[in-house]
This record gives sequence, structure tokens and C-alpha cells, in this order.
Amino acid sequence: MGSKVMMFKWSKNITPSQVIKLMRAEKDVEKSMAVFDSATAEYGNGNDGTVDAGLKIFLEMPKRGCDPDSYTYGTLISGLCRFGRIDEAKKLFTEMVEKDCAPTVVTYTSLINSLCGSKNVDEAMRYLEEMKSKGIEPNVFTYSSLMDGLCKDGRSLQAMELFEMMMARGCRPNMVTYTTLITGLCKEQKIQEAVELLDRMNLQGLKPDAGLYGKVISGFCAISKFREAANFLDEMILGGITPNRLTWNIHVKTSNEVVRGLCANYPSRAFTLYLSMRSRGISVEVETLESLVKCLCKKGEFQKAVQLVDEIVTDGCIPSKGTWKLLVGHTLDKTIVGEASDTLLRDLDI
Repeated sequence: MGSKVMMFKWSKNITPSQVIKLMRAEKDVEKSMAVFDSATAEYGNGNDGTVDAGLKIFLEMPKRGCDPDSYTYGTLISGLCRFGRIDEAKKLFTEMVEKDCAPTVVTYTSLINSLCGSKNVDEAMRYLEEMKSKGIEPNVFTYSSLMDGLCKDGRSLQAMELFEMMMARGCRPNMVTYTTLITGLCKEQKIQEAVELLDRMNLQGLKPDAGLYGKVISGFCAISKFREAANFLDEMILGGITPNRLTWNIHVKTSNEVVRGLCANYPSRAFTLYLSMRSRGISVEVETLESLVKCLCKKGEFQKAVQLVDEIVTDGCIPSKGTWKLLVGHTLDKTIVGEASDTLLRDLDI
């Protein structure tokens, strides 16, 4: 068992030697050990330099008659992992086991997360098997770390197998778990699996955010399924899910991409989505405008195309030369030289 930790308010300038002096002043061994554990936690949560200070105290303790316990080892291992010093963490972990200090799920998870972060996913999986063999039940953070490592390694289906194992063992996934898996599946263009997972997420009572919907919508766009992408965009809007300042730019980009994709085969749907974008204050990109104008001209709706350009110019979007040429060319080809042509020529300052 870990020692009972007393809470101390440590100065930012505390040094290892000062901690050792405090420990020496304590006649009670348990209180002395509590000082040590508290200081170790403080150093472990600091920066790379303070972790070194924590290790210095750690090495001094056996000389003072205080043997480190599971809590102490775990705190230092977590600190080393946090700063990418995985080899040192593994060495300390081995020493910990050799001294019969039982690792906790937190210690294992720190190692697993650090290994996944350094692309050593297979080694991390071995630690998972080891902890299960010792009767230590992985938690949602353990599983999520492994799934993240697998997805980033292009192994999203293996991550899904781990997800099913997690569910079978009674461990409920959280928002991070679902986001990790859906992002990984979309990246590998396994969109159907991602959609099924999104449904399971909703059934669990977890509400996807705009960023997660954006991943799925972009995934559909990547495989040219723009109508399905539009359906999910509509679902997101009707569900009252709005992007925040971090996801707004991605939402604007995705919305424009869907409109451009719809123009080829679903022009009416593209124009409806364009109107929805304007009503929600989403800026229309130059490429999207050109796609819409080309679509309308192809249908022979030249007046509508001119009106569209006028609206966009009013909004502050400057059409490309290609858009102007497209409109003028179609106008002249159809010998429509009335109000539409006059408006365009005035805009071109001809």
C-alpha cells in the first residue's frame, strides 16, 4: 500500500536538500515518509528539472531509513513518463516490481500512455496483458491511450477490437474514447464503422460535438459521398450542435467542401445548403462560389447566377476572374445582353 500523504504547500523554490532537512527533523518515520511522498508528487508534477530533483530525493531516502513504496514509485514513474523519459521510467518500474511494490492501474497507464506516444504500441499492449494477468483491471484511460496509439499507427480496426473487449469487461467508454476511435476510423476511410460508433455513442447518452461531426462529414467527403455528408451536416444543425471558436474554421471549410461536392449531382441540395450557410453567418469561399455559378449556368439559370454573385460581393467575397468569365461567356453565348450583362460589365469597370 502507498503511504498516507500529508498535504504540504511547497514553495516554488524548494530544493531537494531542504526537503531532506525537513525529513530529518521528523522523528516519526511515517511522517518523514509523508514529507517525502508529498515532495515527490510536487516534483513529479513540475517540469523536467524538478523530476530530476525528485529522483535525487528518491536516491537519498534508503540512506535515511525510508524505503519507497508503491505510491512513491508510481509518482516518479508518472513524472518521467510525462516528460518522455520512458527508458528511465521502465527501469524504475522493473526495480519497483523486484522490490515487491505492487504497481497500480495508474502506474501501468502512465507507462502505456507514454509508450503509445512514442509509437511503441506493441510494447504498450504487452503491458496491458501483464497487468490483466496480475489481476489489475485497466480503466477507461488505459484503454483510451492504447486505442489512440493504435489509431495513430493506422490500426483502427484493432482499436475497435480493444473497444469491444473494454465493453465486455464492463468498462464504459467516455467522450475521449469515442473521439479517438471515430477520428481513427475516418482517417482510414472506414466511414460506416465510424457512423455505427457515433450511433452507439448517442445511445450511451454522450452527445457528439461539432468537431466530431466534422470528422465524419470530412470522411464522407474524402470518399465523394457528399449527399451523406450533407445529411450529417443537417443532423448536426437540427440537433443544435454549434461549433466553438476552436472548431469554427474547420466547420466553415467542411461546409464549403460539401456544397462544392453537391454541385455535380445534387445542384438543388447544394443551393439549399448555400442558403443555410449564409443564414448562419458562414463565409462562402471563392471556389465554392465558382462551383455554384458553374452549376447554375449549366442549368441555364443565368439571372440566378448573377444574383448569387451580387449577394456574395455584398458579403465581402471577391469572385475570381474565372467566375466572371464564366458568367460573361454564358451570357454572351445565350445572347442575353440585357440587365444581367450591364450589371456584370459595370462590375468589371468596362
